[in-house]
This record gives sequence, structure tokens and C-alpha cells, in this order.
Amino acid sequence: MRRGLTTAASNAVQAEIVSRTMAVRLNLDGGIVRWNGTPQTLTLDGEAYLGIGTLGSIAAIEEGAELRSYGLTVQLSAIPRDMVSVALNQDYQGRDAIVWEVPLGSDDQPVADPIVVFRGRIDQMDIMLGQTAMVTLKLENRLADWERPRVRRYTNEDQTARYPTDRGFEFVSTTTEKQLNWGR
Repeated sequence: MRRGLTTAASNAVQAEIVSRTMAVRLNLDGGIVRWNGTPQTLTLDGEAYLGIGTLGSIAAIEEGAELRSYGLTVQLSAIPRDMVSVALNQDYQGRDAIVWEVPLGSDDQPVADPIVVFRGRIDQMDIMLGQTAMVTLKLENRLADWERPRVRRYTNEDQTARYPTDRGFEFVSTTTEKQLNWGR
């Protein structure tokens, strides 16, 4: 799949020595959380990404020719204690997540636009507390929704659960056992 890289990003990743970091943006229920793998805060696309020193590990990013969902596991280590409480108290499942690769210059500042390496949704969040906190995120591609069954019943209860003021299916249940004389 062809990716659209800016000239600066293309030059940065083709340089003889490439310094880079990863950045993660999570859209949690209580707000957006942004982390990067450097010790300092970086500004990417006008947004500040808190530097936590190390992001831990990011699994190999899969991609293929067939149309199917690919996932990604991101392990965030050395998370500050106040951020762990944010992670513990949030509704996270199905929320947006983006993983960026950020080319860095000799001054450890971004030299080009960040490159989106994964965009999807949070599926699971496992938190391990010890001397430092570690959060393991399992992200899924948006194509995972295609594999989920869509169960809809054409009943009044199903319709009013989705559209409370709609009365279009109100009398459907009375017509199921109705005897109709056709053609007379």
C-alpha cells in the first residue's frame, strides 16, 4: 500500500543515521492522552505529547493484500502514577487510538511530519502495577467491525431502543398470527 510521505519525512527516514521515537494518542472517555518515547514533551501537529522516557514495546505492524483486520499490541512502560489512575477509571473499549513514528533530528526534536503507522480502536487494556506501571494495549483495526454480527429484530422493542419516539413497528406483533383472506 502506498503511503503519502512529505518530502521532509521521506528524507528523514532515508538518512544514513535515523533517530526516531514513537508517539501514541488515545482518545479516552475523560479526554485525549498523548505520550511519546522521549524524555521531553514533543509538539506534533500542534498537540503536546508528554515524554515518558520509554514507550516500552510495539509489536510488529502487519499489513497484507487481503481485506481483513490486523491488530497491534503496544506496551507502555514507566507510566506516571497519576496517568495510571486515568487509565483505571476510563471507559476505553472502542475508543480511537493512533500510533505515530516520529523522525528526530540531532537535537531530539521532530524534523518532519509524524508518520501514522497504525490507526484503530482500543480493544483491551491490561495494567500491571509494580515499581513502575506498565499498560499493555491491544488495538484493533476498524475492519474488525465487519466481522461482528449485526443482530437486529424488526420488533417494536428493538426499534424504540434505537429511536424512542418512532412508533412504526408498534402493531407488527399483532399481525404475526393474523389470518388474511386473499382474493375474495
